[in-house]
Amino acid sequence: MKRLLILGFILTSFSSPFAQSDQSELPVENEFVNFNKIQKVLKKDGLEKVAKKKKIKAQEKKNSIEDKKKSFYNTPGGRHFWEIMTQYWLVKNVNLLKWDFHKPEFGVTEYFENFLKEVGYFGLKFKVLYVNSANITHFGFPLSRKDYLFVVSVPFIRAMDLSKLQISLLMFEDLLRLENEQFISKFDDATLLKLMNSNFYKKEFPKEAFEKVLAKYSDIAFNSGFSFKDQFTVTKKMDVILKNNPKYWKNYYSLLEKIDSLTKGNLLYKHYSKIYPSPELQLKWIDPTTN
Repeated sequence: MKRLLILGFILTSFSSPFAQSDQSELPVENEFVNFNKIQKVLKKDGLEKVAKKKKIKAQEKKNSIEDKKKSFYNTPGGRHFWEIMTQYWLVKNVNLLKWDFHKPEFGVTEYFENFLKEVGYFGLKFKVLYVNSANITHFGFPLSRKDYLFVVSVPFIRAMDLSKLQISLLMFEDLLRLENEQFISKFDDATLLKLMNSNFYKKEFPKEAFEKVLAKYSDIAFNSGFSFKDQFTVTKKMDVILKNNPKYWKNYYSLLEKIDSLTKGNLLYKHYSKIYPSPELQLKWIDPTTN
């Protein structure tokens, strides 16, 4: 009996810490059994994620609207800049150029297309604008890459009774000037940079630079024109290209003679040599008896 009591005391001593332990200290209920608490946490986390996604989408939408609004204030890049400026300049100078009139059909467009192929020029686009004015005789303007506008004065070509070939030769001269960038190179780079590929959203429109470019258009077309060096380069290139076709070369020489005679005898065209200096020198530059 005594042994049984001692054994019972020993067992009681070893088991009592677990028997007397507070169940609240065990992690079972808090960590693994309380699913309601976990669900609340997950639900809160999910709502926060949804709210975050909605916030991101709202910001993206706001940015998209802002970008679209901002894009309305973009200035044109190189590809479209010259086209827009040329068209705007033509509109501003409609009273001087008198291009808004019933235009005759000279059949030059199709003829010039074939002429370009004959002299080895392919892949070009062009438009011809006839003007009823002596303020400009003929001039080539850039539109975009390999796309040009040729302005031709009807009084000028009628005064010399030019053929379709000779009108095409005038336009080809202007094309060579454009290809050599003789027109574009006369503009100030700093001014162009202010206008090309820029954006004036929430900024002041670069009106001064814009007006400066338009003024330069007028100066080149009506007053300063091209240099002797520019003209020499174009004339010699015309000479080289056209010598492969005697008919074209003879007509070019005849064209220069007509222009030289007109500009010396008709006061209406005395300014011609200011723009294209000079028909008399051009004849000397390509005269086969002196070259």
